[in-house]
Amino acid sequence: MIALEVSSGAGGEHGGVPGAIQSLVHVLLRSDPDTTYALCARFSRWRKGKVLRSAMRNAVHYVIQDPLNGVILRKAKLLHSMGIFLPRTPRIPKIVTVHDLNAVRNPDWVRPGWSARRSSRIRTVIERADHVVTYSEFTANEVRQEYGLDSQRVHAVPLGVDMELFSPAAPSACAKTRTRFGDYVLAIGLQTPRKNFVRLVEAVSQLKDLKLVIVGRPSDGAAEVRAAIQRFHMEQRVELLEDLSSFFLTALLSAACVYVVPSLYEGFGLTVLEAMACGTPVVCSDAASLPEVAADAALMVDAHDSENLRYAIERVCSDTALAKDLRARGFDRAELMSWTASSQRLRALYRDVAGV
Repeated sequence: MIALEVSSGAGGEHGGVPGAIQSLVHVLLRSDPDTTYALCARFSRWRKGKVLRSAMRNAVHYVIQDPLNGVILRKAKLLHSMGIFLPRTPRIPKIVTVHDLNAVRNPDWVRPGWSARRSSRIRTVIERADHVVTYSEFTANEVRQEYGLDSQRVHAVPLGVDMELFSPAAPSACAKTRTRFGDYVLAIGLQTPRKNFVRLVEAVSQLKDLKLVIVGRPSDGAAEVRAAIQRFHMEQRVELLEDLSSFFLTALLSAACVYVVPSLYEGFGLTVLEAMACGTPVVCSDAASLPEVAADAALMVDAHDSENLRYAIERVCSDTALAKDLRARGFDRAELMSWTASSQRLRALYRDVAGV
């Protein structure tokens, strides 16, 4: 039996950390039916009703709590925590996934209290773990440098994209979306400073024929985004959306003139692949892990300067040959980056670490 601590995967969110965990767990269970997977939720999350469950036959469900895990998980040969929590017991090989080191490396971009708590938790779980999984070589190298870990203890397992869920929307859905929004630039993500949406607002403000649609919940950068919308007189040209259905999100991606990822820091950047899978040309920051994800299938740009962003967006929207080439390259890239490949890498790591 393989135990997966999946508390951080509970909830209805498609994207972000919960969505990545949900997708990985689903593919692991489906592709490895002869192995029993214990989906574990820590007691504090279970008490709040935040539990990830599966109806597949090879899934069992446990609530875990130190020091009882030696009994609760007595049949487990390996424990993989997919979030920043790792119990002391049972005394079996342990793996932890570190999604990114934003709180550690970029404390100015997050709330001080949260940065301190998150940094402490990351250090604690890394000290307890036998191996660390990251979503990119960029984050793997940061972990090795920050905590002095041997390279054999840190493993990059890139995420994948669901090509059934994310695919070009029907022409009628795209037409309906364009009727509502016009010609638009699309960006997705929490409104946090590292997402760099302020510079994106400034860049699009210089392109008079385009609107900007940002999908994502307000966070600690929301005030700056709203201030930028006012400062650049974009009140009538920016739409802020959240909590969209998968159908609407796919239509929104498919109908966009260009999908832009102006982030200054990402542990992976899954929305790059989701946009590519929908056949949308991508303009992408050249920061952090994003060049790994996009490879040669996006127009890369230094997003520290809004003028760089403006020029890249304008190029894609005005050059039909470039846009067509990016669509083709993007679709090929998305097909290459599958959840099946991600799960196979994890499964191989489980065999290497615990022989299961």
